[in-house]
Amino acid sequence: MNRPSRHFWVVTGICALCTGAALWLFTVDFKPLVDAEYYSQDLLERLGRKTSHDPRLVLIGVDRASYASYFSEEEMQATPALRAISEPYPWSRDVWAALITKLADAGARAIVIDLVFAAPKQGDAALARALDKYRDHIAIGYALDQTETDQKKFVSLTLPSETVTKPPADGRSVVEDDRLGYVTIWPDEDDTLRRAHFRHTGDQLQNVLPPEVAVESLDARALRKFGRAELIPHGTEPRRFRYTARAGAYKPILIGDVLLPKTWEHNYGNGAFFKDKLVLIGPTASVMQDKHSTPLGEMPGPEIHLNIINAALHGEFLRETSTRISLLIIALAGSLAAALCLLFREPVKRLLLVIALGAGYWLLAKYLFEHAGIFILTAAPLAVLFIGSAVVLTFDFLLERLDKARVRKTLERYVSKNVVKELLDNPQTFFNSLTGVRKPVTILFSDVRGFTTLTENADSAQLVKQLNEYFEEMVRLVFAHHGSLDKFIGDAVMAVWGNIVSESPAADARHAVATALAMRKSLEQLNADWRTRGVTELHIGIGLNHGDVIVGNLGSTEKMELTVIGDAVNLASRLESLTKEYHLDLLLGENVAKLVGDQYLLRLVDCVQVKGKTKPVDVFTVMGEGAGQTVSLPLWLARYEEGVRRYRQREFASAAQLFEESLNRQPEDYLCAMYLARCRALLENPPGESWNGVFVMTKK
Repeated sequence: MNRPSRHFWVVTGICALCTGAALWLFTVDFKPLVDAEYYSQDLLERLGRKTSHDPRLVLIGVDRASYASYFSEEEMQATPALRAISEPYPWSRDVWAALITKLADAGARAIVIDLVFAAPKQGDAALARALDKYRDHIAIGYALDQTETDQKKFVSLTLPSETVTKPPADGRSVVEDDRLGYVTIWPDEDDTLRRAHFRHTGDQLQNVLPPEVAVESLDARALRKFGRAELIPHGTEPRRFRYTARAGAYKPILIGDVLLPKTWEHNYGNGAFFKDKLVLIGPTASVMQDKHSTPLGEMPGPEIHLNIINAALHGEFLRETSTRISLLIIALAGSLAAALCLLFREPVKRLLLVIALGAGYWLLAKYLFEHAGIFILTAAPLAVLFIGSAVVLTFDFLLERLDKARVRKTLERYVSKNVVKELLDNPQTFFNSLTGVRKPVTILFSDVRGFTTLTENADSAQLVKQLNEYFEEMVRLVFAHHGSLDKFIGDAVMAVWGNIVSESPAADARHAVATALAMRKSLEQLNADWRTRGVTELHIGIGLNHGDVIVGNLGSTEKMELTVIGDAVNLASRLESLTKEYHLDLLLGENVAKLVGDQYLLRLVDCVQVKGKTKPVDVFTVMGEGAGQTVSLPLWLARYEEGVRRYRQREFASAAQLFEESLNRQPEDYLCAMYLARCRALLENPPGESWNGVFVMTKK
């Protein structure tokens, strides 16, 4: 099977598996998926349009357990209901009778009390009279509780006391009294209230009531009393509704302010405020523990009832897509994920398209929620789209990594690791550079001393093995310090920094010097090992130079090589050869010295004009790490440096004295001895006016 076909089937298979898994999880109501869908719907409710607040709806809240110290003695004597609410809750039912009477006489169209007057209590007679007198405008509550165990579901009714509402004389159940509605509200599986239950039948209530009996919620009764019975949804299915606004949108009026004559007059125009209103009375204080979780936050029960009534008045009921449509959406999302992964192979472009499609689908969901009152399935299709695309992206990434690793392993046998990295990671950039570009680079040449003589008497197999060990270690050090192996030239190693990637010219030079010092140290360890094995030791010279070169792909159509050419390369090679002249193993060109002088302690070696060059250059060697104030020069080295300065100023006698002092302190130092010999020779045979202190190299 060729590569495109394999990729097609793998992508199709991955997306099909993700789609199938989502379809199955959706059909079995997988809880995390259900919770994710609820979360997305709740987010839409928080961010999207709300139902307009109907000004005809008023909330009177039981906002405290007692109004003690709230009224004066004179006010309580004038209005007995005020004295009653100054007592601890539950209050005498005279309070509710007085409140109903006051609101009804003021012209309130519907008075709804979100309370269950279950046990007999003081004031029941007055409350019963008020309920009878204003029965066309009043609705009170009873509880319809469902309790589930592992074996069975139990339904129970908590009805108002017979001292408050008597059963109908015709033998009907008390719940059929049109003044009664169940106050119970049922949340979804995650304990969040999103749906309103307007009606139940006896069949649904587990034989608590006769099957033919239909009971209505307090919200349905409120709509009937308000004269809008036609707005009550048909059937017994729960209905999603659009909330009015955030929690606290219905700011409760205090019962005390309604019952107190002066606030009734000043704040509510002697009741004119309540004319033709639907007034809902219920507990809003935290101590009443009638709080429920909603998509918009925690709300007291009475406020939720007002949200339901308000939604019914404005026809703001919400729908969810059917199971069949939801399954189709999931399948389409999986197909779309597969199409994207097959059509767009570039990871970034594919990722951006997936994000854009996901965002577009979310905006579509928001539009349908706000303008059509529809919740389309969001969590499952978005999960299929994102997870399917992510899995395919991961597969493509792993496949690409495996392919690159295989190619990398092959290429690294022939070219430098950073060349391979650039070739594989940035092929366009790499190939663009192969036409030839000018770059500042640092070049290192290292060569084995006396290799030709060594080959004359050495065992060929042993020599090849030794050279391979040497090359292995030297190349490892080049790679470890971010260098590029340019080529092997016999027993010589040529490495470059900055030809493929560069941190900066200074950083490239520092890496090159660090490599040279590491080569010196590693060769000592190799020689120690070779001595124990009876193998001839190796000695090397290293030359470093920095400058502009041409980086290009040179060769023939049969074989090409990425390399560098230019004067800076030639000078690096000449510096390596010069190490023999100065009995050193490392020389730096002046351009390298300028770049690393702040990190390494450098020693000026000479001013040299190499063969083939007309311009002389200063050459240096490295004494160690540290420069400037971080390292104090040894006395002998300080005298040496001063001696070189005087030598170049033609002060040969004083320079010779300084070199002699340095040599006395460092007897084995070749450079001190070399300069001392030069000074003595020049004192015997003074140079002409053209002498400039430059050492002219006559051989490569």
